[in-house]
Amino acid sequence: MSVLLVAEMHGRTALEHQLRALLRELADASRAEPQCTDFRVLAAEDPGEFVLLGSWNTETAMREHYDTGHYRRYRDQVQSLLARPSDVVVHHISVTVHAADPNPPDPGLLG
Repeated sequence: MSVLLVAEMHGRTALEHQLRALLRELADASRAEPQCTDFRVLAAEDPGEFVLLGSWNTETAMREHYDTGHYRRYRDQVQSLLARPSDVVVHHISVTVHAADPNPPDPGLLG
């Protein structure tokens, strides 16, 4: 079973560039973790808003992520860049199915 973390970040508009740079550093370092399968930073429509998508092979691996130096550095710096706390959810995934023809994805052609 893998885990998928989805975090909605609510940055201060005037500090958007600093937040983007900090999130990019976090994503780059996180993707280098042995059991991190992906870590993406997506810009939302509204200024200062971002969505983080992180996935790990196990919940244990995700919890180990929180003990890394790069995550602690992020935590030390992010608070002053946020307008309000982030909204974070973790999904436990038992199976993932990819579309056989993703353009457009046809539910009849899954996996």
